[in-house]
Amino acid sequence: MNKFAFIIHPLEKDDIFRKLKFMRRWPESLVDAARFIPPFKVSTITGVEGPHGACEGLFVGCPLTSTQILKLPQDYVYKKIIQAGRVAAKHGAKIVGLGAMTSVVGDAGITVAKGLDIAVTTGNSYTVGTALEGTREAARLMGQNLKKSEVLVLGATGSIGSVCARILARDVGYLTLLARNTSRLERL
Repeated sequence: MNKFAFIIHPLEKDDIFRKLKFMRRWPESLVDAARFIPPFKVSTITGVEGPHGACEGLFVGCPLTSTQILKLPQDYVYKKIIQAGRVAAKHGAKIVGLGAMTSVVGDAGITVAKGLDIAVTTGNSYTVGTALEGTREAARLMGQNLKKSEVLVLGATGSIGSVCARILARDVGYLTLLARNTSRLERL
């Protein structure tokens, strides 16, 4: 059977408490120390049918909050994500998706992939697909014709935004792109 995994993490401290209820009464400094907990299997994903038959997966928890991922030294964060990837491999995963903030750390998963013996994906392709599908469905529900619509892409120079912008440019009446980096925006 084909196996996959996604690395997930608590977005904020309340997410830690949902999984590790006993920590709810701990002082905040000890809750911050949850980052020292090794990554662990959170749950199994079953009932997935792919083009090559049934597959199953798992969620692997990387115990770093979004704030910690952004503020801790990048080498520490990479090490933690790679440890989570190794948990996925130990459970038989052949590919691991970097979920939430784990996909935006540093170099878009390249360093993480070099530290693992299984394939790594950031999930950006899936995000692009769902963003475009959602845009088309929202237009349909509102009775709007995309060919006559004005669409704004926020973060247009990012890996997801730039692909969305290029695809939407063929499908919409008027496209506005917004990004922080002017030179990258002009190149796009």
